[in-house]
Amino acid sequence: MEAPEHGIERLHHFVTERRRALGISRAQMFARGGPSPSTMNKALTGTRGLSRTTLERIDRALGWAPGSAETAMDGGTPTSHIPAPEAGCPAHEHVVAVLESLRTQLHTADQLVADLLGSSHAR
Repeated sequence: MEAPEHGIERLHHFVTERRRALGISRAQMFARGGPSPSTMNKALTGTRGLSRTTLERIDRALGWAPGSAETAMDGGTPTSHIPAPEAGCPAHEHVVAVLESLRTQLHTADQLVADLLGSSHAR
């Protein structure tokens, strides 16, 4: 489904898309510091608007860069917020190592697929 052009419906589209990507429910979003499901429902039905504080809570709960929820409502696209790693953080170093390994595996898989497709087209 394509995102509406602007407004709460556009924000809702991106919030739903992001929750699905994160594998979290509305209640889990609330537990992560986001607005309550009832606040979101009231905004969607027009019963209540979204305050700047609520928009900031959405950004934090979904791991978006500050201002992303407001940007989405204005017709833009939210962006992910990845905090700068702490120097010497073992968790960060582990994540980097895993990502580098995945990059290598994906490159190898891509080469294998290219070889297979190349050989099947040659027949």
